[in-house]
Amino acid sequence: MKFLLRNTCLSLCIALAAAGAMSVRSVPVWAGGSSFGDDEDEADEGPAFFGFVRDTGGNSISDAKVTVGIKNRGGVVTRSDALGTYRVPGFGKDVDTKDVEVNCEKEGYKQVKTFRRPAAADAPIVETECTLQRSS
Repeated sequence: MKFLLRNTCLSLCIALAAAGAMSVRSVPVWAGGSSFGDDEDEADEGPAFFGFVRDTGGNSISDAKVTVGIKNRGGVVTRSDALGTYRVPGFGKDVDTKDVEVNCEKEGYKQVKTFRRPAAADAPIVETECTLQRSS
């Protein structure tokens, strides 16, 4: 009797766990691991900026300081994650993406190149790669 009761309880627990796992709602994931405020009003937001921080050999650089700013105005500072990726939400739709600059820095490195991948005019995201070189 004990065996039957234990087996029935185990089967019930497995069924409940499986039902719970199937009821989980999926959410979009972006570079940097965040969807950046799905609950916020994004109607006036321009494209988000994301990218990679790498060394001259193509290796990812984690914990680099990434500044995404509008020329002659303010900006946002973030850090690259363990994979060398970063992401910041978009500025207002009135901001021209050509006026947005991305700069990366990390102690012991200097920035040698920034490459922005061409995107469609209405793309929801702008990708920029920073290349850092070890300082001598």
